[in-house]
Amino acid sequence: MPPADIAVIITSHNYGRYLGTCLCSVDAQTLRPKEILVVDDASTDGTEEVVRQFPGARYYRVAFQNGNRARNFGFSRMSSELVVFFDADNYMAPHFLETLYGDLASDGAVDFVYCDRINFGEGDVSWYPEPMGRWRAGPFDSVLLRERNYIDLASLLRARCFPGFDEALRRCQDWDLWLNIVLNQQGKGRYVAEPLFYYRVHGASVSRREDRDRAVWTIRRKYRLGLFFSLPVVRDAFWLYRFLGWLKRFSGRFFPVRHAL
Repeated sequence: MPPADIAVIITSHNYGRYLGTCLCSVDAQTLRPKEILVVDDASTDGTEEVVRQFPGARYYRVAFQNGNRARNFGFSRMSSELVVFFDADNYMAPHFLETLYGDLASDGAVDFVYCDRINFGEGDVSWYPEPMGRWRAGPFDSVLLRERNYIDLASLLRARCFPGFDEALRRCQDWDLWLNIVLNQQGKGRYVAEPLFYYRVHGASVSRREDRDRAVWTIRRKYRLGLFFSLPVVRDAFWLYRFLGWLKRFSGRFFPVRHAL
């Protein structure tokens, strides 16, 4: 089959030990992408040598030390109509692109297509809040998306809808991206109920290093999600937001809600 008009943008910072597996999975796709771009953000682990083993991939070296800026840079260097942003420590099932492409092509009103994934651990993953194994995203629901993110970044997106990543965010950039498309562009997503890629949980993951509460608070403030962020005096009070979140978790743990029979 001829390549599809898809760009796969892979960002990496000192993930050279995982990048070969990731690129092999892209090379093994049943539907080949037109472009494969690797944006190496200030790695010191020989990432460039890994990319040289894959002649179909274009290599870019940057020194941003900012994953979202690296993704935006990769987007500025591609020309395809569709794009997948993919992290170097994950890898695709062989029919990842073919399945998502088929669903997106079948409905011109859909702006992005997403799927389930397989979580798998490396080393101690007790810090990670979700179980290993199949992680189910669920059907597209714009109301639910306002409450929490359930769509992974590893999705197929129409390039014309891409608003750019917020480079001030270090975490939850996927939630920010989908909210931007859905709330600001009235965009629409579509769910494929298959686990089509593998998500690696490990100690060096950004999910562990960065403050999740602060990232969630930043996004809720940005999109005014909830009454709290509509109040001009308190919407910037991060520590109050964090305390209220802790209080909610504490009360739910020790004083569970009892439903009437």
